[in-house]
Amino acid sequence: MVKQLSPRAARAARAMSALALVLAVLGLGACNRHQDNEGVRNLLGAATPGLVASGSLIAYVDMDTIVRAHPLNAQLRALEGQIIVLRQESVSVPTGMTTAQSSAYNAMQRDLEAAQVKFEQDLAARRSYYERQEAQAMSQVQGAVLGAPTSDTGGVLGGLQQQYGDQAKQLQKQAFETLQTYRNSLYKQDADHLKHVQQLVAENARAKIRQRSSELSTAETRLQIDLARRDQSQRLNLQTKLQNLTLSDKERADYNAQLQNMSAREDAQINALKARDTAALNAFEKAQQAEAAAKFDAERKATQTATQARLAARQREVQAAMGPQMQALGGKFQQQLQDVNKKLATDPKFQARAQNIHSQMQSKFLADAKAADADYRETRKALIARYSAIARMQFQDNQAIAAQIEKLAADRRDLYTKIVDQIRLQISAVAKRDGIATVFASIRGGGVAINLTDQVTKALNPASPNGPQPQATTSRAL
Repeated sequence: MVKQLSPRAARAARAMSALALVLAVLGLGACNRHQDNEGVRNLLGAATPGLVASGSLIAYVDMDTIVRAHPLNAQLRALEGQIIVLRQESVSVPTGMTTAQSSAYNAMQRDLEAAQVKFEQDLAARRSYYERQEAQAMSQVQGAVLGAPTSDTGGVLGGLQQQYGDQAKQLQKQAFETLQTYRNSLYKQDADHLKHVQQLVAENARAKIRQRSSELSTAETRLQIDLARRDQSQRLNLQTKLQNLTLSDKERADYNAQLQNMSAREDAQINALKARDTAALNAFEKAQQAEAAAKFDAERKATQTATQARLAARQREVQAAMGPQMQALGGKFQQQLQDVNKKLATDPKFQARAQNIHSQMQSKFLADAKAADADYRETRKALIARYSAIARMQFQDNQAIAAQIEKLAADRRDLYTKIVDQIRLQISAVAKRDGIATVFASIRGGGVAINLTDQVTKALNPASPNGPQPQATTSRAL
């Protein structure tokens, strides 16, 4: 079936990472079984004297050229080609699927991802369980050896650390309570002081407002008296005329109108003054309130600044007093740790029991991990078979492909190591035969150096015709 690269490459990479996790846990990774000798500089590094043999001459070889000419290079390239093909398949999806087949494929991928997540979570839970079991067992062994109390998970060392932590917390608690008591006392003093200041400032403002109100009221009364004196003669004259019984109605009405106009003028002047005084008093009261608020705010800020300075000074005093206590407590804890570690490190029985506990827990975990991995693989196999049957086409398992890639990569590393080892032996033989002391890889030796690339290549391929003898060349950096 034709396949093409798909955006689901990330999904395939996730599947490969799960496989890598399993291999790492179960110890099945091939990296520890092989030494990666790829790269010429890792074989005969330019920073080293090179391959040393008997003689006095200097030579060099082009390792890449020799590897390409090696009889086993075809197998090496074939393995590389298979790895490339499998990597492409691992990130591809089938093409030309019907709607039903595409739906089945997507459902399969979702179920595979869910199974993978469940497997990873289960593996992590098993690891945590055995870590706790090992910690508890180690705690009991430590307690038995040292005859000291232990914590649930940290053993004797955990118990010492917990004891140190409790004592340190107690010192910190005492220091905090001391500082808090002092802080509360200062805050109460500040509250009482500011309350008294507020009362004084408010009373002073009220006194000034009352004084101003009295001054304005006096001025209003004075105006009323002045107006009454000014119009007294005219008012008395009009009132006298009105007592004359011989006045006509028109004259009487005219005199009454004059009296009313006179009173209206006086009232208008008095009311105008009262309005001005009311506005002035309101403005004065507002100004006094603002001034009182400013005075109180200034005193509040000054009080807070002084209090913060006193608190900071007291905090420094508390810290300075607590420092030596914490230092002494820490020194005691460190000495206890050293004594415990020394005793445990020099007790062969404890070391043997600790190693035995670790080995047992590791064996149990590996057994559980293998069982979980087997179940996980069967689950993947069943899901792929199920959805392949639904879609009536065979789907692939990216994790199975990843396992094939890992095996092919290991085979390639083994083959490359074999090729490099053969080349090294052949270089040594040619150098010894021709009296060459040092052979560099991929660089020309200093001064006059001999190129042994063709010599070594022909020695590795005895069926090829003999080439020219090695010639001296002037050294130059590649």
